[in-house]
Amino acid sequence: MGQSTGGLGDFGFVSDLSPLGSLSYCLHKEFADKFGGREKWGFSDLEIYRVSPKNFSGDLSPPVSWGPAPPVEKRVSELPNWVTTSDDWKVRSLAAAPHAAHVYVTQATRVKAHLTPENLVELGVQFYLNSEVTSIQKNDQMHAFASVTIKAHEKKSRTYTIPCNSIVIAAGPWSGRVFSQLFPNSHLKLRINSTNSAGNHATIRNPRWPSSDDENGVSQVFLNNFLQGSDRLDITSYLGGMLYVGGWGANPEPVPKYADNVEAQPDQIRAMLAVARPFLRLEPDQELEVLSTGRCYRPLAEPNHPIIGKVPWCLVGDNTPETGHNNWTIHGGLYINTGHNSDGVTLGPGSGKVLSEYILGLPPSVTVPVVGLDKISCQQSHL
Repeated sequence: MGQSTGGLGDFGFVSDLSPLGSLSYCLHKEFADKFGGREKWGFSDLEIYRVSPKNFSGDLSPPVSWGPAPPVEKRVSELPNWVTTSDDWKVRSLAAAPHAAHVYVTQATRVKAHLTPENLVELGVQFYLNSEVTSIQKNDQMHAFASVTIKAHEKKSRTYTIPCNSIVIAAGPWSGRVFSQLFPNSHLKLRINSTNSAGNHATIRNPRWPSSDDENGVSQVFLNNFLQGSDRLDITSYLGGMLYVGGWGANPEPVPKYADNVEAQPDQIRAMLAVARPFLRLEPDQELEVLSTGRCYRPLAEPNHPIIGKVPWCLVGDNTPETGHNNWTIHGGLYINTGHNSDGVTLGPGSGKVLSEYILGLPPSVTVPVVGLDKISCQQSHL
């Protein structure tokens, strides 16, 4: 998530996720208004363009139905000034404020930029970084947990036992692996595509950026319809004079053990920038100033739908019998929040809010179908 494009919107979701998307987008805007989002994490208006050749006859990408309203025809001259344009192009605006916004995700994920240590103490938040769970203690009678034991790899390894009645797994593309390691005897297997869900990206210096451009927000330009096969490409401007080049695929690689081990694929980065260069307004001999490169794994569940909900206690493991409790009203148990694929940044606040309401026994703000968990019955798990 920390290296994703950063586009936000209240549109483009499958129908049963539209309420969650709208809730989450509203929370993004409220959070930005309250904590100075423009200054601290580059929250700004976003306009999204789709460019295609005039003679294009294939399936448009993104499709006409993707935006919050029918696409609006634009003149080529209305594209941002960092784009090299052609009279042979068709330009459509797919979305704009107030339906679309953008954040600089690397800054937005730095919690310390928005919450002081005092705030964290008030919220009861503690971080155990560079740590691993070594054991979990259950309370089978209450269909909940009693505590977890973790080992923190500090200067001197220390062991902590943390009382808890609920456990949430929200580890993105690592969620399936974490679930299997914590609950090896579970009758449920999270199906997370951890090999083919990555994409390469690069940030480059905007060659045509006056600071006054930031007053009008930022732009994203989809160029998919110029490419052959399954290749994708979009370029997004950032406040402060950067361009994010992404949408590009990656050579399949299993997700590594740790996020720090995810590295960009140099051959794919070179290919992506070679394709992007003709669309950028550069002088013939002007070098691209590459600021950073990376590769993102998206938490792609199978089927492709977020998993936000509670795991029936009978599926947690060890052949635990049911005792008649209603799992949705007992405060405690195992919860999953993953599988957001490329919508993780947008859906993050909403899915976190809804899951917290589940855990606290409150009515959820919106209903989210529990795809991937509700189709497995406890009876089936023991067959």
